[in-house]
Amino acid sequence: MILNSLCDYYDLLVRDEAVNISPYGFEIITASYNAVLSEDGDLISINSLTEFNDKKPQGFMMPKSMKISGIAASPVCDNFAYVFGISGEKGKKEIEEKKFQTAKELHIKMFEDSFSKESIAIKKFFEKWDINEAWGNELILKYYNQKGNAFSGNVVFSLVGKEEYLHQNAEIMDIWLKHNQEKYEDTDEHIAQCSITGEKSPIARIHPQFSGVKGASTMGASLVCFKKDADASYNLSQSYNSAVSEVATFKYSTALKYMLASMKQKMFIGDDTTVFWASSANETYTNIFKEMFNVSDDNNDEEDEENEKVDRKTEEIVKSVLKDGMQGMENSPQIDTSTKFYVLGLAPNAGRISVRYFYANSFKEFCEKVKLHYDDINIYGGPNGKRNIKIGAIIYATISSNSRDKKANPLLGGAITRAILTGDMYPQLLYSQILIRVKTEASVTQARAAIIKGYLVRKSRIAKKKEEIDVYLNEQSTNAGYVLGRVFAILEKIQKDALGDGINATIKDKYFASACSNPSLVFPNLLKLAQHHLAKIKVNDMNKKGNYMNIKLGECLGLIEGESFPKVQSMDNQGRFILGYYQQNQKNYEKGNTNKEEK
Repeated sequence: MILNSLCDYYDLLVRDEAVNISPYGFEIITASYNAVLSEDGDLISINSLTEFNDKKPQGFMMPKSMKISGIAASPVCDNFAYVFGISGEKGKKEIEEKKFQTAKELHIKMFEDSFSKESIAIKKFFEKWDINEAWGNELILKYYNQKGNAFSGNVVFSLVGKEEYLHQNAEIMDIWLKHNQEKYEDTDEHIAQCSITGEKSPIARIHPQFSGVKGASTMGASLVCFKKDADASYNLSQSYNSAVSEVATFKYSTALKYMLASMKQKMFIGDDTTVFWASSANETYTNIFKEMFNVSDDNNDEEDEENEKVDRKTEEIVKSVLKDGMQGMENSPQIDTSTKFYVLGLAPNAGRISVRYFYANSFKEFCEKVKLHYDDINIYGGPNGKRNIKIGAIIYATISSNSRDKKANPLLGGAITRAILTGDMYPQLLYSQILIRVKTEASVTQARAAIIKGYLVRKSRIAKKKEEIDVYLNEQSTNAGYVLGRVFAILEKIQKDALGDGINATIKDKYFASACSNPSLVFPNLLKLAQHHLAKIKVNDMNKKGNYMNIKLGECLGLIEGESFPKVQSMDNQGRFILGYYQQNQKNYEKGNTNKEEK
């Protein structure tokens, strides 16, 4: 299903003239230098291609490289060792001589019957070039340095006075493609029915490797690979087990490389790399989806220069959808909400890439699920609070503020994303880690409160039960955990009013965790202590304030059923306790003229 969808996306991209994607048999190869030749094959100059490209290699569309593992050359585009017989250190080496000889034999054989000026020039260059004199060539010494990393990157060729590169010449391109085809025909082809196309065709023995996946090898990692004998079946070795044709392999790998190459259709969620696409050439779908997830501000990993601010029109659509649902897209005729949309989560795993999740649904369903997520976790955070808590902030909320290693559990990103995209329960791991953090640090941030609210609201909905937790304080709730949280917030406010905000430690710092888990052990003493604090407030001529807090305390205590406090609270009621405390605190310190509309 994943490879099928990627192949379909490739077919869509290759028909779009605005997209620079490789047709079958071609690939984009980067180069850092341009070697300029005369028609007689003499080296005229070597020019840097990175100098005016932000020090990055330049990408060129050319037939698929002929390089394989070991010593193997590719025509008219290769590194310094194959082209000039030298590497980053001075002095001739046996391995460099072998590489140059391999490239020389390849070019002379490929272009022995050619007639174009370009193919004759490259053939003459290899016939003339003497690697024994290479280190004395001033053109090469220009790019040499003592750090040992000189000449990194490939070299492409051009004729003096010509703007066209040799790999763009029609004759060279035809010969190159023909040799690539013959190379596959000379191998022991395995013909079988492709599991993607359904046609009988040559099956790919080795699948490509991908870069751009967070945490994976910088050299690249494969999505499809078989490296152990235990993986083989029916005497089929390597990727013959997967029965994916060469054509299908090229299509799916090219489409995935296209998305991984920039941040337009890629985002990092925790330790996962997520790519997404629509069955439409209209990039509005992917722009809206990424803006709805809105993870860039909380992501400190690589950000491509292409990851620019989303246009205002997309922002307005997203705001409208998160507020009014799919009605927010009614004024956008270019969007068909029934368009198929795909989300693929990838993660590194022992030298290869593993799939965390893959979902295919209508664009409408995805948007509704993301809106439901934001509705579930929405909680009032005061005048400086946020309306939509980002996923990055959710993951970060599980990390101890005192920890030096600010890394979250690597499984959280994928688990949270699955819950968002499917509407299923948020992971128990997320909820339990937030409870631990809150009780350990006695710190309830808006993000932590939002996670607890979202978990409890979604759990109640799935169980078809009513949950009394809302965006704002619910003063009618009789849930023991929630009410006790409110009582604790009022007791803390009474203590601060009596002793001032400058006290070293409040009851929250000393008793929060115990009050949350075992109320009966703490609350009787806290209520006695509150009477002393109320008396002190009256002495300080704050009688009205003291009376008000005493009344609120009595109202909250009156909501608790039974004559005694619970001995132990369940995990769910501990979460409600934290929410009651958080929301009552927001109420305690809000300005008197603040209403819900202003919030």
